[in-house]
Amino acid sequence: MNVRVKCLLDLSKENVCDPHDSMQYDLPAGATAKDLAEKLDLTPDNIKLIFINYKESTLDAELHEGDDIAFSPY
Repeated sequence: MNVRVKCLLDLSKENVCDPHDSMQYDLPAGATAKDLAEKLDLTPDNIKLIFINYKESTLDAELHEGDDIAFSPY
């Protein structure tokens, strides 16, 4: 499944996950926000807010085709 992700503020990584343009990633069915964070080499302890489709969520949330995810350190 394909999802789009943005990383805000201190979590931003050029060409991996930035705050301006959503980056698209392919994940296996059943993947969670935590799986995506690990794929992006983001430390879960540094992630304070997660938004999936513009609604606050958790690292345990299962992702679905076409989801928009944003990770924030604050």
